Amino acid sequence: MATATNVLRSRAGNTAANVKLAAIALGILAAIGWVFVVPEYYVFLGGAACILAVAALGLTVVVGWAGEVSLAQAGIVGAVVYLAAYAERADGWGWPYLAAAAFGVLLAIALSAVIALPTAKLSGMYVMVLTLGLQITLERSIFGRNFLTGGGQVIQVNRPSIFGISVDSDKAFYFFCLVILVAVIVVLDRFRDSRHGRAMNLVKTDRRAASAMGISPYRYKILAFLIAGMCAGIAGLLFILLYRTPPTLFQFQAFQSLFYLAIPVVAGFESLVAVALVALLFTLMPQWLATISSQSTISAGVGAGSHGLTFSPYLIGGVGLIFGTLIIGPRGMGGRILDLLRSRRINASLERYAHLVDTVRVNGSEADGFDGVVDLTAEQDGELAVREGGRA
Repeated sequence: MATATNVLRSRAGNTAANVKLAAIALGILAAIGWVFVVPEYYVFLGGAACILAVAALGLTVVVGWAGEVSLAQAGIVGAVVYLAAYAERADGWGWPYLAAAAFGVLLAIALSAVIALPTAKLSGMYVMVLTLGLQITLERSIFGRNFLTGGGQVIQVNRPSIFGISVDSDKAFYFFCLVILVAVIVVLDRFRDSRHGRAMNLVKTDRRAASAMGISPYRYKILAFLIAGMCAGIAGLLFILLYRTPPTLFQFQAFQSLFYLAIPVVAGFESLVAVALVALLFTLMPQWLATISSQSTISAGVGAGSHGLTFSPYLIGGVGLIFGTLIIGPRGMGGRILDLLRSRRINASLERYAHLVDTVRVNGSEADGFDGVVDLTAEQDGELAVREGGRA
């Protein structure tokens, strides 16, 4: 006969697993199904949102896990867009796509290393200023070369076939970007749960304690920037295929780095999925608001076109930074939602434990190995643990 503790834990584990599987299944259906019921331009924006999320996930590692700030992410993405595209173009170096893609990722990692290595023993404002310096340097050097950016010429970059599957249509390319985004989330989630991820989090929390345990804060700070560079490189390669032609310089200037930074700040650093959802929200919201207001303006008196407020991702990002910092707090939307879910799980667990204790008392017997004590400091499969025989 199973003890009351084992039965309770079995039920709690099954419930938590079923809820998690249901949430994953619902998320997959939503991510796949929504593109079949929206206009085509929303599908294009969905691909852009996936790419933006990849770049923002790199910032999540730097800002949320390593405790530093980077204002050069947009510039690194732009450098990859222009240089990797030039490496592949017929009027450029004419490299094969895979060689150009490897060059783009290595370039992004190298640029991140340029930030990380000299600033390994610095932090805070100094790192912020140096990353902004790299951003401005990229704008004044790479972004100012017409042979890289196109200079007003129409330069076409074709989308390649992936394992014989064409991604030429916006819908197919969205699914390709979605697969890349999911892969990045899974890899980063595994890294966070590894000993290196825990060490990086300890470095952010207390560098002296990390050093006392033999963990090098400088090594993990450099690693965080290199991971962010890899994400920026992947995002840059996908942006090349998204636009097919060199995009405008404004998309990779300094203000865009603030827009990138707003995404993990609003989403919080605890949930990687929340970062992807906020990136989707920031990308689609301007179009939603433009559709509602018909001309993408809010009327302010006479003549909305000249007195109105134009919706743009940058406006959303600016409002997001203020909203995320002052109202949502340091844990972000993802942290707030996770806190709410944990609170509901704890309340449900307490109700089940109370019901179990009442059942034992009504039956006039004691459950084997269960003394009716709940340990509020531990969890078992996402639920509260039960102390057996008076011991936690």
